[in-house]
Amino acid sequence: MLDKPMIIGCDEVGYGCLAGPLVVAGVRAPKDWALEGLNDSKKLSAKKREVMRGKLHKLIQDKVITWHLAERSNIIIDKHGVAVALKDAYVEVFHALYQPDSLIISDGILKFDSLGVDDYDKMSVIKADTKFPTVMAASILAKTYRDEKMHKLHQDYPNYGWDSNVGYGSKDHLEAIVKHGPCSLHRFSYAPIKNMKLADTRQLGLPLLEDYLNGKPV
Repeated sequence: MLDKPMIIGCDEVGYGCLAGPLVVAGVRAPKDWALEGLNDSKKLSAKKREVMRGKLHKLIQDKVITWHLAERSNIIIDKHGVAVALKDAYVEVFHALYQPDSLIISDGILKFDSLGVDDYDKMSVIKADTKFPTVMAASILAKTYRDEKMHKLHQDYPNYGWDSNVGYGSKDHLEAIVKHGPCSLHRFSYAPIKNMKLADTRQLGLPLLEDYLNGKPV
């Protein structure tokens, strides 16, 4: 399959976060495409990621590469489970970018059997974000998009430090949840929030987990 002329690299960000969305990005480019400075987004500084983001968006604008981003909210994650939400986002990206001349490479060990993409040429590769330029590019685009969104959401929810922890379970974030309780952008199906006493959420005027998962107004 590696003889396909086009590669679609895919990666996700936000899987383990306590708040905010899960994001999957895909980048489609020629097999021999590369860009100086590309690396796994986790290995780049925030400043370097932004530089690379600018370069990638210029290539997208010039139609050298194409991309698609799929986002799943905390509400979707809580209702269907993060594993289902993750695969659903990946499948959206596959459908948006796939053509018969393409090979899809996703990071990790995910399987997509019976999800409407069985006929697509695809492979999951452990640490693909350190091996394939398109996966590196996807990881950068996903990470910078999500970080920017969490920084903006911090303006509306300043108690949780999302301008620095972007929703991950850092010490300051966990302490803020204990002090202020969760907000409507937190994942109520994730510990420690799912383990909070219902009486505590009532007292804080927050939605109960059962109401939240059943789609009642929050």
